[in-house]
Amino acid sequence: MESNINKAWAGVLALVFMLLALWTEWVDFFLLWNDSIIYHHGFLVAGGTLFLLYLRRHQLAKLKPSGSPLAFFFLITAVGILIVSQAADVRVFRLLLAPVIIVLWGWAIWGFHFVKIAGGPILLLIFAAPIWDDFSPVLQHITVFFNQILLQFADIPATIEEFFIILDVGTFLVEDGCSGVRYLMVALFLAAFYGELYYPNYRRIALLVAIAGLLSMLANWIRVFGIIVAGHYTNMETSLVDDHELFGWIVFVLFTLLPLYFIAPKLEHSGEQQASPASDVINKPKATKVKVSKSAKWPITASIILLVPSILPFILAPSIAATGNRWSVDLPALTPQWQGPLTHADFWQPHYLSPDIKISGVYVSEDLSRVQLQVTGYRTQGNNKELVAYDNKLFHPKQWVEVQKSTQQFRSEVLKDLTLVNEIVISSRQRTNSFVVIWYWYQVGNHYIASRTRAKLAGGVLKLMGDNRGALWAIATPCNNVEHCQRTRPHLEKFLRALSP
Repeated sequence: MESNINKAWAGVLALVFMLLALWTEWVDFFLLWNDSIIYHHGFLVAGGTLFLLYLRRHQLAKLKPSGSPLAFFFLITAVGILIVSQAADVRVFRLLLAPVIIVLWGWAIWGFHFVKIAGGPILLLIFAAPIWDDFSPVLQHITVFFNQILLQFADIPATIEEFFIILDVGTFLVEDGCSGVRYLMVALFLAAFYGELYYPNYRRIALLVAIAGLLSMLANWIRVFGIIVAGHYTNMETSLVDDHELFGWIVFVLFTLLPLYFIAPKLEHSGEQQASPASDVINKPKATKVKVSKSAKWPITASIILLVPSILPFILAPSIAATGNRWSVDLPALTPQWQGPLTHADFWQPHYLSPDIKISGVYVSEDLSRVQLQVTGYRTQGNNKELVAYDNKLFHPKQWVEVQKSTQQFRSEVLKDLTLVNEIVISSRQRTNSFVVIWYWYQVGNHYIASRTRAKLAGGVLKLMGDNRGALWAIATPCNNVEHCQRTRPHLEKFLRALSP
């Protein structure tokens, strides 16, 4: 009895350790599931994972530390990627790695039998990771394609323009929410959960998951088709056109869950006599000799490796703060051919959240060409203070609209590692014939980079070296139209050359 109690407490302590070691990732999982309507099912996924692990608690209690050098190699690699992802704040990588690292941690301690028992339930968390909404554009195209076919069968004339389905009575837009990605994620999770409960091998689980995915897509096509038909025959007066949340889930139940209810048991017993639940089969390993180490070196070593990502930020914080506090940026005084900088004369501003540094000045050349230099940056990047972030915009969307975007090659004696600059032409929403052409790039540490992706990754690596500075550098000049903006490029080139020693 005492042994069982000790093992039960060991399981609880393991869960607590996982919660603390990956605390940042669990917080982001919670925020994702709570804030995003697409990922509300994440709480269901987490509950399903814990339920399956609870069912297999006796099999997990029988495991003994055996260690796996291969698993330690994979664990160190995954933790290294997690550390860089945390430093660069690449959320999708961090949340995808969290369940994988837990599986590798268990494998490194208890051997591959842990993977067989707990790997499936833990990896169900992938169905609630923030990767699935990236499939929305593809699913939108597929939904439009099949609805075009269904409309032809129903003899309803329609014109298709990308995601717009145009009827005589009105226009339907197949938005992100109409892609069916929510139904797809829920269907895939439920199929995998059922398979983990009852199927003896992963081939059948994969088959059921594939069937569930196809049925969920079919249900979404029927859902969108039903809305279009309702709008067509009611002259767009049905409430279903604007409010179809409940209708969508009813269609999902009828065309996905109900068929799965009959298909899943058939797969459970097909091909094998008396197929037993997966939780029983995988927990009866063959009678092979496993070299068991009774020492605590395996769990201690694996746990220390897992704690590194949560401890490292506290170690680096003083160095990062000191480097950031020493950093200063000033507007340069250029050659006599340029007068300035003139402050408060800017004609454009980026839209960045809470920057630590925000300076700008306008320079005027001998031929009266005007160029604005803008530097917007962060001494220490953190929450809502990131150089490359979704909410940080090169221009305020309510004031400007993007007209054209490209890259331009340029070499500078000062910015030696910068070979490309990004170019964007924007047009004012308030004033006619008011355009601005902008060249911009990023500074991370002491490096200048044009690519957002490279700047994000380089910032993560440099943060691990104690330097978390980041800034947007931009030069801009006004113009009257797109053609005129292209003719102003020499002004920007001349300005950058004036920075040379």
